[in-house]
Amino acid sequence: MQGVLTKMGFNNTGDEYNIHPEYYINLDSERVDLSGLIGRKICLVYQNINRCIHCGRETKKLFGQGFCYPCFIRVPEAEECVLRPELCRAHEGIARDMDFAKANCLVQHYVYLAWTGGIKVGVTRYHQIPTRWVDQGATYAVKICHTPNRYTAGLVEVELKKIFADKTAWQRMLTDTSEFPPDFLSFKAKALEFINGEGLNYIPESDAVYRISYPIIQFPDKVRSVNLEKANTIEGTLTGIKGQYLIFESGIVINIRNHSGYLVELTY
Repeated sequence: MQGVLTKMGFNNTGDEYNIHPEYYINLDSERVDLSGLIGRKICLVYQNINRCIHCGRETKKLFGQGFCYPCFIRVPEAEECVLRPELCRAHEGIARDMDFAKANCLVQHYVYLAWTGGIKVGVTRYHQIPTRWVDQGATYAVKICHTPNRYTAGLVEVELKKIFADKTAWQRMLTDTSEFPPDFLSFKAKALEFINGEGLNYIPESDAVYRISYPIIQFPDKVRSVNLEKANTIEGTLTGIKGQYLIFESGIVINIRNHSGYLVELTY
């Protein structure tokens, strides 16, 4: 079957605090149960065609995970504050689309710590939990605090980036088999102590820890990421899915979200 890649979705077959993502992907009008393909051989072939995930037009180059350039500079999903919350200006009435901003920026946000083979700090909208953590490949997460909007969450994150990483080391995340990280909640206490008295607008959260278990039958010892524009074809036995990565028996991995907009043929 053929279709344009977009980021993988999932259904949580666990509960609120013990999350078990069962992955799927939509290729045109058909939904493919990716978790059900684990242990089977699959083949992805790039058709050398890119389509904007917003307007659908064919384009030579994609920007910002799947947009043609006109959409990239226009649509709210690609606004600068998506990657840098502290730059959000929606609270000042300034945004590419204020209706979008009211639903996604001017709402409660969480600042959190996640374990992705190491501790990292991040920001997400209240309605993106646990999606944000699953997309990052986190195995544990805890909310530090919540804020009234994206901008104030970004200010808290900027402060916490002085003592915590804010990027995921994807190789370490994909090969990580750690059990409960040592003193995980102590990192949260350290975070709250660090921002206390800084004049930031936040409310501390409880110490509830979330755990995410991914559908993986074999963890790779080493991983090698493949880009479809260079490899064109990826084929092999699918041994797991974590974050937005498909993991193959050979140790080859592909980030599906990074290939949003690519027209592919999938066989299995």
